Amino acid sequence: MCSAAASSLPFRAMLDVRSTIADALRSALDALGAGPDVEAVVERSKRPEYGDWSTPVALAAARVLRRNPQQIAADLRDRLAAAPIDAVRAWTVSAPGYVNAHLSDAVWAPAVIDNALQLAASIALPMPAGHSVSPGKTLVEHTATNPNKAAHIGHLRNACIGDTVARVLRRTGHQVEVDNYIDDTGVQVADVTVGIRDLGMQPDPDEPFDQFCSRVYVEVSRRYETEPALLQRRQAVLHDLEHGGGEVAEFVKDLARRIVDAHLATMRRFDIEYDLLTWESDIIGLGFLERALELLRAAGAIVHAESGKHAGCWVMPPEGLGADTDDDETKVLVKSDGIATYTAKDIAYQLWKFGLLGLDFHYHRWSAADEHGPTTTSTHAHTDAVAATFGRAQRVINVIDARQAYPQSIVQRALRRLGHEREAGNSIHLAYEVVALTPAAGKVLGIDVEAGREVVALSGRKGIEVRADDLLDRAIEHLSAKARDAQTAHAVAAGAVRYYLLKFSLTQIIAFDFDEALRTTGDTGVYLQYAHARAAGILRKVPDEARDAALPTRLEPVERALLHLIDGYRLALAETATALSPSILTVYAFSLASALSDFYEHTPPVIREEDPVVRSFRRRLVDATRATLADALHALGMAAPDQV
Repeated sequence: MCSAAASSLPFRAMLDVRSTIADALRSALDALGAGPDVEAVVERSKRPEYGDWSTPVALAAARVLRRNPQQIAADLRDRLAAAPIDAVRAWTVSAPGYVNAHLSDAVWAPAVIDNALQLAASIALPMPAGHSVSPGKTLVEHTATNPNKAAHIGHLRNACIGDTVARVLRRTGHQVEVDNYIDDTGVQVADVTVGIRDLGMQPDPDEPFDQFCSRVYVEVSRRYETEPALLQRRQAVLHDLEHGGGEVAEFVKDLARRIVDAHLATMRRFDIEYDLLTWESDIIGLGFLERALELLRAAGAIVHAESGKHAGCWVMPPEGLGADTDDDETKVLVKSDGIATYTAKDIAYQLWKFGLLGLDFHYHRWSAADEHGPTTTSTHAHTDAVAATFGRAQRVINVIDARQAYPQSIVQRALRRLGHEREAGNSIHLAYEVVALTPAAGKVLGIDVEAGREVVALSGRKGIEVRADDLLDRAIEHLSAKARDAQTAHAVAAGAVRYYLLKFSLTQIIAFDFDEALRTTGDTGVYLQYAHARAAGILRKVPDEARDAALPTRLEPVERALLHLIDGYRLALAETATALSPSILTVYAFSLASALSDFYEHTPPVIREEDPVVRSFRRRLVDATRATLADALHALGMAAPDQV
């Protein structure tokens, strides 16, 4: 026995039924005069007899309309029934004032499956009601690892967050540019320069250059404590870099390029790519910094301090305070020795991002041999020049850890004082908490952990870190015995590490633990990728009989649960894009994989199902689940293997 299939999509193609119900509910509330303050909340029903979706909105509307919630619920039910949604077969009311939607399985289920099977990476998914695509270009800057050491797990978290946000924005129809800022004029790169040029440190045989520089950085930091005179060499290097040109600047540029090459190779192992590499030395060399300072001086946004602790500096005081204030909110942009602070360069860079500086870089390929690789900035034209299509964004998202909240607020303050209120409002600091180590992880790295200490802070200067390449190598080794080949082991391991760094909310400090990061069961990337492979395996075993999309007479609870999750994918993606929070999508993906597992465990194997209608429907349901899970995995930057 079966029910007939729908001849066309019953509700707006590529949108979830919850959004369709929410739209209709909004119209009904407005017709009752409830007003916009009463939110059109739609939730999954807690009990089957109350249908598939329920809304408690009558309870909130009662306070506005001063009527009995049961009466309001009845009015809403009647208005919703009078403007029918094909996917809803009935509306009911339950105490103390809920309105319940009972879906028509014959209409809803085939549409959900069809929509899932039409997913295509080349076609952006439309945003449901309550969400919208930001106009113009969104520029996402992430990674920004100092070119003085190998990338570690803290850098990798930044890169995974930024890369996933960019992927999700593109998936939902946003125009996105991804930039990686190279700070090749800062203290950290100066320290490595001192170690190599002044202390004569050399790499060990076969030692990767970025790891050698990490070792130099630690040693130089240690030597500063016992030989403070070395700090003068650091200042001399910084002075040379600030003024550009010369032997030291050329040495640093070459050093930084070699480390950036290593960083790009590391990130490529996690499928992380960039559109543009922007260099701090180019910001200085092309006059971006000086132009920004000129604009700030002309607007009175920065002033020269004549006395107090900031004497001789160019500062940006808080609103209403003068140049000579010692207020903690006064930000130094140019120190008394003439060296600009990081924040001054950040302001110049932010002005360029919005196209407000009146200056631009020269552009060429990072690697002439890789036409699909990133573009890089330059102070002069190259024969392989790339068209100047970068920057000029409408919205800028800077992925920087939460400790940089104050400097980022100064960047916004500078924009406002220059009269760029809209751009200041569209300057988003996507802050996240840092990665620390559990005591167990610290011991694995040979760190002496004090008794009772809950976490160990990472420190590049002290060499307390987990290098991204080392972590991935460890994950590959952990999974190789079970993987079908080396390529699969790499793909699953990279996905496992990415998922681990993404599943924590942005406000959570990650207490990194090797065992937890490499776990293969539960809420892990490996579990999700195994779920996709399981679905693909079912599809290989069960032939596609090309039957009409008929339904069984009755849907099992596990089938209904899967359909609801598939139906909710676009909303989960939209919520991730709106909140710029990848953990929303990881929660969704894990829920979908878990529902597939429940389906697998609580229904007979599809290949053994004798009823052809049930067998065909379940195969299509598995296929829709696989397609949706694959789309979610790709949005998270993870592989979706058909076999593991």
